[in-house]
Amino acid sequence: MKRATNVRGIEAASAKRGPRLQPVPGPARRPALFTAEVHALREDGVVLGIGSTTAPAKLDPSVHPTVIEGARARCERVLVEEGADGTLVVIGALRTQPTPGVDAAESYTIKAKRIALDAGEELSLSAQTAAVVLRAIGEVETYAERILSRAEGVHKIVGRMLRLN
Repeated sequence: MKRATNVRGIEAASAKRGPRLQPVPGPARRPALFTAEVHALREDGVVLGIGSTTAPAKLDPSVHPTVIEGARARCERVLVEEGADGTLVVIGALRTQPTPGVDAAESYTIKAKRIALDAGEELSLSAQTAAVVLRAIGEVETYAERILSRAEGVHKIVGRMLRLN
């Protein structure tokens, strides 16, 4: 019985003192993983757009700078990790468009004044049963069921030796 009286006495004393002060919550921390926009790529890292502010970040060693530059050019977001010490590290890009040479797609259109493909040993173009192969040894091979060559003006074939069949 005495115990109940003491509990009631503590409650009564605390009611006389008023409500306890609660600590004021600090600003909400960003989640450990979030997305951001890339504003610039520098030698020492990247400048990220996070909301209405910018912040410097480092690139994770597994992320190639070209991937981040592509994300910046296409306005794609990147995935950022915030370390315990508050440092920001870009750990990848969120690709939203297919990348030629990486992703299969229905079609790709490349428009340019000039297009250069540079292969060290061999370059091949193929479409089902037709192919053109350029080799570093100075050889050009064409393969198809039917090969057609046309010229509006002079059609010139030059070689030290021509072999027909």
